[in-house]
Amino acid sequence: METTYIGLEVRNNAPDTWNEIILALLSEFPFDSFEEKDEALWAYIPAKDFDENALQALDDIREAAGIHTIIHEMEKQNWNETWEKQFHPVEIEDICYIYAPFHEKPRSDAYAHTMNIMPKMAFGTGHHATTWLMIKSMYLDYDFNDKDVLDMGCGTGVLALFARIRGAASVHGIDIDDWAIENTFENFAANHLQAPEYAKCGNREAIPSEAMYDCILANINRNVLLEDLPVYVEHLRSGGTVFLSGFYPHDIPVLENVWKPLGLQIQQQREKSGWACVVLKHQS
Repeated sequence: METTYIGLEVRNNAPDTWNEIILALLSEFPFDSFEEKDEALWAYIPAKDFDENALQALDDIREAAGIHTIIHEMEKQNWNETWEKQFHPVEIEDICYIYAPFHEKPRSDAYAHTMNIMPKMAFGTGHHATTWLMIKSMYLDYDFNDKDVLDMGCGTGVLALFARIRGAASVHGIDIDDWAIENTFENFAANHLQAPEYAKCGNREAIPSEAMYDCILANINRNVLLEDLPVYVEHLRSGGTVFLSGFYPHDIPVLENVWKPLGLQIQQQREKSGWACVVLKHQS
């Protein structure tokens, strides 16, 4: 049976102390997502992208932290079963309630918005602080009505979906995982929303050459953002807005060295559970 994902389980002698440090070290590699489970930190990555050299990033703290790693091969059809067991509804204050088809639907008057998300193998359920921060910022800091929106690294499509709910005229989604594209279309349909006008498996090169956007959403990671921000801005209309997350507060000065010369200025910054989100506006 085809194995498509690797789950790297990292255990240590003091999770409250070491898990965040381990996560920061592993974030330099192209892991899709991270999860704390049973006091261990789990990092997930497509099997084709996994390089055991990533484990060397932990060498400096291996002895002090008592690190023990286990590499798990994860089969496609088992991923959904795992999610159903572990996926709980997410409340983003009174802004949004994210639930799965197997959860009870919330009262319609309890939250400004609700979203029905079946994550499959894709990242973006609201459980991770970065998704939480992006949705809160999108709600508070931008009027999506009649805007053209690009969601880079769309995962489940949750951010593109939220932009559509908030009135976006068009939404494009791009992700390196083909499962994410399929999942995005399914989640739009599950929420009875018009499908994305464009969704494609790929990286920045998958952005349509002629496309221009009022708003770009990118919840990815620091290294991808450092490399791809100049390309994003090429497709951003004058006066447009960019939402970024997937990095730590201490990464902001490094990212700022890239976005400032591109004409982007920070409008808002939020933090949650050691993660950061910024809202940038292009100065026309």
